[in-house]
Amino acid sequence: MKLHPLARGLACGALSLLAACSDAQSPAGTAASSRASQAPADATRPAAQAADAAKPASAAPAAPAVKELAEFQAELLDVAFTAASKMPTMPHIKNRCRAQEEVVDACLQLDQPRIALGYAEKIDNWRKGVAYGDVATWYAQHDRSVDVQPWLDLARKISERSDDEDAQDWQRDRIRASIARTLILLGEGARANEFAEGLADSEAGRVQSARAQVIDEAAFDQQLADVDAIVKAEGFDQVRSALEACAQLYDRFYADADRRERAEEKIKASWAKLPPDVRVQLLATLSESALDHDDRAKAAALAGEARAIIEASRWTPDLRIRTLARVAALLHRAGDVAQARKEADAAQATYDAERETIVNIDRADTLRPLAEARQAMGDTAGALAVYKRAIEEGVENINSRPRADDLVATCCSMATHGVEPDKALRARILKIRDGLGDPW
Repeated sequence: MKLHPLARGLACGALSLLAACSDAQSPAGTAASSRASQAPADATRPAAQAADAAKPASAAPAAPAVKELAEFQAELLDVAFTAASKMPTMPHIKNRCRAQEEVVDACLQLDQPRIALGYAEKIDNWRKGVAYGDVATWYAQHDRSVDVQPWLDLARKISERSDDEDAQDWQRDRIRASIARTLILLGEGARANEFAEGLADSEAGRVQSARAQVIDEAAFDQQLADVDAIVKAEGFDQVRSALEACAQLYDRFYADADRRERAEEKIKASWAKLPPDVRVQLLATLSESALDHDDRAKAAALAGEARAIIEASRWTPDLRIRTLARVAALLHRAGDVAQARKEADAAQATYDAERETIVNIDRADTLRPLAEARQAMGDTAGALAVYKRAIEEGVENINSRPRADDLVATCCSMATHGVEPDKALRARILKIRDGLGDPW
């Protein structure tokens, strides 16, 4: 695959950021000039500021090996971030930064932490701290512990910032949860406890799931016993988080049939008060774990259970379509190709029949999972057709803010799922990006 100049420029910008965080910096020289020359000339691109101020550091961690990024993927990420950044800070800073963070997340899904850092530095609110924490988590997950601390330090500083009168506790908690999660993966449980203490239930669940990923056999029984106490408390966030942690236990101990089955049984025995979509999500997570462990028969059985819940429950059309699409992708991975295609076709038929009942700002959100399922099934032409439709549905609203949101999400989806736009779709995407403006 061809490496896009944007990928090279952003990588250099992120390394400059890393150098800036180091205590041992050497004077800027020819290497810095060379790296800066690779950055895109477009000042709206996230590497520009970093590349201009590039300062190599002799003590900076070595850059980790990452997957090569196809040119079309780099361009889609660039379009997405540019579209997000066109939203005016006033009064749309929340939407702007949320969309920018979505691009950072897409970069990490594609194993591009350096590009993610180039984008993260341009986020203007507390979400920058979450982005730095997520990058640190990526490094921890990929055995690059030497690269973690600078980004944890930046995330911590943002979480402690006291000059933002609009900062809310849950926002700080989300940053601290990302820090705690990273420290757990590094085996630093004591330090993680400092950041995990007092977190809101919704954020504490993220930490709980991280602990389940590294738990040892001796603590397994206690972890399952804790679920019973949480379920009795009847708090939605607590129960959901506990069962998501159980799903991590299922994956962690997959090779141990007894523990795996006990984790699965605990989930199913404890989800009575959770809505059907959460149950399906839990079954899908278990199915994905089975696939990761090459157990296609179990994966198919779990996907079938999810399908049964869909049939037995009442859904809004958009939620039914999204859920069916995910099940279709799982069935295909599990080897049930015919049933997978049947479910995807049923989801498509539901959209065609119920489109007018779906709010226009939700239509592209509804189509993207179907496009992703088509691609997962090897039907790239079908995926591209659905993405084209999603692009057009995304401009149904006359206001640019929802248009930008949908463009960001669709471009990120195409990039992460490896769907290259054809010439006509690429031109349409660029036209929509360039046309974003008043009214927002």
